[in-house]
Amino acid sequence: MADILLLSVDRILAERIEQAFEQRAKFRFVQQLVREDLPGAGVIVLDRAAIAQSRSLTSAVADTVAQAEGLPVVLACDAADAAEVLAAIRAGAADVLPRDASGEEIALVLGRWLNAAIVGRARRGALTLVLGSNPETAAVLSTDIALGYALEGRSTVLVDCTIPKSACETYLDVKVDYGIASAVADMARLDANLLGSSAAQHDGSGLMLLTLDGGTQSEPVGLSANDVSSLVELLQACCNHVVFCAGNLRSATLLGALVQMADTIEVVASQSILELESLRRLLETIGVSQEDRARSRLLMWDHQPSVLLDGKRMSDVLEIGQSLGVPCDPVRIRNALNLGKPLMCNAESGDPYCQAIQAVTGVTRPHVSVSLVERLTGAFGRHRQVGMRP
Repeated sequence: MADILLLSVDRILAERIEQAFEQRAKFRFVQQLVREDLPGAGVIVLDRAAIAQSRSLTSAVADTVAQAEGLPVVLACDAADAAEVLAAIRAGAADVLPRDASGEEIALVLGRWLNAAIVGRARRGALTLVLGSNPETAAVLSTDIALGYALEGRSTVLVDCTIPKSACETYLDVKVDYGIASAVADMARLDANLLGSSAAQHDGSGLMLLTLDGGTQSEPVGLSANDVSSLVELLQACCNHVVFCAGNLRSATLLGALVQMADTIEVVASQSILELESLRRLLETIGVSQEDRARSRLLMWDHQPSVLLDGKRMSDVLEIGQSLGVPCDPVRIRNALNLGKPLMCNAESGDPYCQAIQAVTGVTRPHVSVSLVERLTGAFGRHRQVGMRP
């Protein structure tokens, strides 16, 4: 949890700031900054009223910025005084906060810098970017990859940009009413607790899901590439792993930014010359560099060894560093999608598809499938009903 340090003697201002961030940030009311007491992530609020009249505002702000050692400093002052606002910004203040601000305005101004401090200093969760010319295939694979992490107890969020209807939502059989646009609107106060209570969650794994349509089956308006990339950065600060399914997304600006941010890049395609050409154009449109292509991996959906267009030929065309075959039974996949029962939640020993997902995630420790848990639970209940010891 991040800290808010208020340099002031005004207890009324202190109470309003503390109430605005109740249970989201630790609040401390201090008269001076001590290096040993500085938080790893947080915001310093300097009250203009606490600065001695004999001391210049510029000097006070500059000294506080120096003592803050990289933490953002926000000046609480009379916002109507343009000269003071300009002087504070020039002296190094990150922002200004009206001393008579409402709780909502306090949360908006300080929350923005609090999130920036958390993202900058917190241990960043891993980001997996999944690209593909077939949005539905990419969504199914993204979901099972995310489940691979979530089933191991890792805090994981899946972001799906399939439109108009999220294929990940259908595959997980969950109801989404909190999407990317809602999360962007809440960024000033978004943390792990708010995310966990707002995002749709899969019962069997705890996997969180954010979709582009947000349950409306329509694309939101007003979202910029910077909005989404900033949200992903914040999600990385809140979770152990973020899996981003590009789906129908074709914004070169956003996808280019996500490529740069991603720890792993998975490119999904079947062994089809048409999909290969479509992917080649997509990577060119995004402007994926040779370095990023070299660290990407081609996932060959429904891999068939007898098909002449093999992994090496496809990787050579796309200039991608490595490839992996993902064998699957189309009928089984279709049934799993229609029923909302992901294959990773019903993995059987030796299942080639789930073994391929484990190879992608690097999570090889076997887990007990949901179906097995249900069978054992049912058997336990029957034993208790007849008075037997299980």
